[in-house]
Amino acid sequence: MCVLALVLASAAFLALRFRGSVTVHAGEDIGPGAEIAFFRQDDERWAQERLGDSAYTMKSSGCLVCCITSALVMGQKTQETPYEINRRFSQEGVYDSQGNIVWDRLRKSGGYEVEIFGTADGKFLSECLRKGKYPIVRVRVNGIGNFHYVLITGARGGAFYCMDPMKDGERSLAEYGNRIYAVRIVS
Repeated sequence: MCVLALVLASAAFLALRFRGSVTVHAGEDIGPGAEIAFFRQDDERWAQERLGDSAYTMKSSGCLVCCITSALVMGQKTQETPYEINRRFSQEGVYDSQGNIVWDRLRKSGGYEVEIFGTADGKFLSECLRKGKYPIVRVRVNGIGNFHYVLITGARGGAFYCMDPMKDGERSLAEYGNRIYAVRIVS
């Protein structure tokens, strides 16, 4: 009986963790249209920088800023670093008091094109890559952990690959269970 209760509790936990997600796979190989710009949120040059007036730092919560910076560099919209982007976002009030990006403020900040999607499928992600746009996707660390953002950089062998601001090198989205919870495109 205890084993059954443990199995049911585990299944309920996973169901809650996967709620709102979509499993994605690539239907074709698509290489990055530009050299991948790798930025780590724990880079000593900006790790201790705060996100606006919040208590959060780039090291603790800067994954989205690093992904945005990488997408803009790869799309040839800037040559700035996450340090410079974060400083500008902080000065221009792009963050709320909790360090979250306010997307309408970001649009106004740098004249960026911002597209927000609750979720998307693999076909949509592939279409973005073919157009030279790099989707920023919300995933869960190790597939079931905390929410985190990574930048989709290409597709090979049926899998999407990404730049993860917490890790070195390009990673397979399989490390995150091939599940995405939201998509942002900043160009």
